[in-house]
Amino acid sequence: MHTQNLTALALVLAAAVALGFAMSRLRLPAAAGFILVGVALGPSGLGLIDTSDSIETLAALGVLMLLFIIGMEMRLQSFRKSLPLALGVTALTIVIIVSSVTLFTAFVHGEVMGGAVIGGMLSISSTAVAMKMMEDANEKDSTAGRLALAILVAQDLAVVPLLLLTNGLGGPLSPAGVVVVAGKVILALALLGGFIAVLGRVKSFRFPWSEYLLQDFDIGTLGVLGLCFTAAAISGLLGLSPALGAFLGGLAVGHSTLRRAALTMAQPVQSILLFVFFLSIGLLIDLNYLVAQAWVILFALIVVTGGKTFLNWLLLMLAGESFGTAVEASLFLSPVGEFSFVIASAGVAVGVLTEAGHKLAIAVIAMSLLVSPVWFLMARLFHGILQNQASRIMGLDLKNYRLWRTELLASPAPPGPGE
Repeated sequence: MHTQNLTALALVLAAAVALGFAMSRLRLPAAAGFILVGVALGPSGLGLIDTSDSIETLAALGVLMLLFIIGMEMRLQSFRKSLPLALGVTALTIVIIVSSVTLFTAFVHGEVMGGAVIGGMLSISSTAVAMKMMEDANEKDSTAGRLALAILVAQDLAVVPLLLLTNGLGGPLSPAGVVVVAGKVILALALLGGFIAVLGRVKSFRFPWSEYLLQDFDIGTLGVLGLCFTAAAISGLLGLSPALGAFLGGLAVGHSTLRRAALTMAQPVQSILLFVFFLSIGLLIDLNYLVAQAWVILFALIVVTGGKTFLNWLLLMLAGESFGTAVEASLFLSPVGEFSFVIASAGVAVGVLTEAGHKLAIAVIAMSLLVSPVWFLMARLFHGILQNQASRIMGLDLKNYRLWRTELLASPAPPGPGE
């Protein structure tokens, strides 16, 4: 690497760290600062750094590490209770969003296949951004946080059939292709169910070679990373999502004697990789395209962010969740997911998504990841104001009722008929 390129990269990273600190001081997510630096100093900004396969690979590894750590931290009992609801909400969300977007694109542009692909992209939420929002709001272990996390895992499972269906749209989907898709979905659910059933009966087991891994921090860190990526690779070789393998590997480590040390070793690496992930999102945003299509992107962003929040809130309310829990969980699910970029690339590769549609979808997804933390803070603030107003009104009504009751009891009783 040339010294000039290395200097430019160091400048970009230093600016991202500085703006991340500034965002944190303003009580805003640091991830938003990383994305903004990617936009300002990326290809469409000052051009100090360009997108590359290496950056995109590191960003993808950050998502795998995140799911690995989520698996280690997962409370299996609560996850097992939430999983059926999460799978149901995920399935309904995908069906409703894919159908709505397909009908809209068919009516406006006469495009069906591209609309189905875009609908699949928009139905997946971002695990990375949602987890950051939960951490910033101290809601990671709340009822809403655990429910949103279960839905995020279910959506990561749904990436497998969505990718297979997207690849199948490039040609006629044969009955054999449908059987393959169904088989892989069943295999993914069977693996998840098997892990939950086995680990649910085992409080903790001794992880092989744990003493050797714990002797040296560097060796231990490499070992933990190896476990994460080996599990992801096995899942990918089975035709499933590598994210599922990383999550299941994290579940296994989380129920072993290696759990506490593995969390300590893995979290710094995960933080660095997620930093690269958010920076890479900013690099994908084309400022010239944003300016030229500002109103279209703004309208699509409002519809996508607000629509996903409302849809998830409605489904959770219909499932019997409390109003507050449904609001919090639906806000966590508002950003469009990082795996949507993978679905978009697959749609372009098979020719069902045009270059213009791909560019618009990438802009909407990237901007959704940027504005969703701000949308979460604003919506949460508005929800808190409404709750305070409702509590004040109810308090006044209760006070008036008590005064009325006191006066009624203090007033003399009316004379009876014989008096």
